[in-house]
Amino acid sequence: MAVFLPIVPNWQNGVRDTYEFKTNVFTSRNGTEQRRGERVNPRRTIEAAILLDGDRLRSFNDALHLARDGKVTIGDFSADSAILTQTVADGGTVLTVDRVPAWLTGSMSCVLLTGRKSRKITIDFVSGNQVVLTSGVVGAVGQGATLLPLLPACLGKATTLSIYTTAVATSSLKLEVEPGTVVREADPLPFDDGPTGETTQIFGPAGLFYGRYVLLRKPNYVQQPQMAFNMGFETVDYDRGVTKTFTPVPLVSRTLTATYMAMSHADAMAMLDVFLRARGRAGEIYVPTWGNDFPAIKSMSGSNIRFAGTDFYDAYQADPAHQSILIRKKDGTLIPHEISAWQIDSGDTLIATETPIGATADEIELISWMFVARFASDTFTINWVTNGVANIAMSFTTLANLAAEESFGNNWILATGHWRDTGQWQDGSAWED
Repeated sequence: MAVFLPIVPNWQNGVRDTYEFKTNVFTSRNGTEQRRGERVNPRRTIEAAILLDGDRLRSFNDALHLARDGKVTIGDFSADSAILTQTVADGGTVLTVDRVPAWLTGSMSCVLLTGRKSRKITIDFVSGNQVVLTSGVVGAVGQGATLLPLLPACLGKATTLSIYTTAVATSSLKLEVEPGTVVREADPLPFDDGPTGETTQIFGPAGLFYGRYVLLRKPNYVQQPQMAFNMGFETVDYDRGVTKTFTPVPLVSRTLTATYMAMSHADAMAMLDVFLRARGRAGEIYVPTWGNDFPAIKSMSGSNIRFAGTDFYDAYQADPAHQSILIRKKDGTLIPHEISAWQIDSGDTLIATETPIGATADEIELISWMFVARFASDTFTINWVTNGVANIAMSFTTLANLAAEESFGNNWILATGHWRDTGQWQDGSAWED
């Protein structure tokens, strides 16, 4: 039987919430990948530093001796919480909360977090914004206390305390959440039932562009994103005489590593949903660079954009990764496009998009590459600064921009609005830095 572990994280050190899939990636000599996911749901690990003093130290020691098999339950500190809006007297059975999250229902046990103490309570029923308990609380509970769901987890085989006095100690815990017990379902994907292949219904913050989702989150540049260019050439060198270089991989792959800031719990969960839909490294998404990747526009007409000279054509025309762009207008509007053709015309580079541009040259602030990519790692870590603000590090590896139907099952991601499969952007929001 799982034992309740009454811990409260030390938010000075934050809480690390890690999700991990398991994917086998088979790569051929020419860089083509075949990926096989071995987990339907990710494994989850929570790491937190805790401060133990007085009664909390004694209660913690007692719980460890009861949990001989390592099975414990804790409060899910990164969950969507309910906050008490009124003080409850000793023995009170009615808790008034600001809102009722989806997990908060009647006939269940949860955690009441009151600053420095964590206690397990049992709910009888929920009526409106009032949570009625089966038995009264022990001691007064002040306004601002929070309700959290219980999370079944497993301790490591060794738990170490740093003891400062006989009544004060600290510990760093790493708990493995029991697989399959608490599973987050990503927001439902839009479905497609139109004769032209357009997305006809949108759920939450997700949408489709040519069969894939697109990450419309700008990195936190304070954390200095890193971009690595991976060149897959091979050199034959017998350490005598001339050498020979071969380029079996027809593209220069990029690995983008960046930190994204979530300003709310919902914001963090929306980015987690990107990872869940992609099943870690298994899926494919579009990831813009957000950089000014294109030279100055010489002229525009319909679906064509002209750039001076042929250097741009020589650099990217034959690269199968550089086939999608994201246009940002000066008013913040984002317009994605798939490139349908490249050509040299009168000494200039001319690219054509699948659909009309939808903006004039004077309206465009910048044009960025938008790569088909996959997560570079099967792990996704949310570093919670508070239970509502988090830093999330994500790393992506760019791939050849093949048609989505050639990568069946790899169509997942996140957007602020939504796209139709015809490439038309449907968005009521404007970009905000």
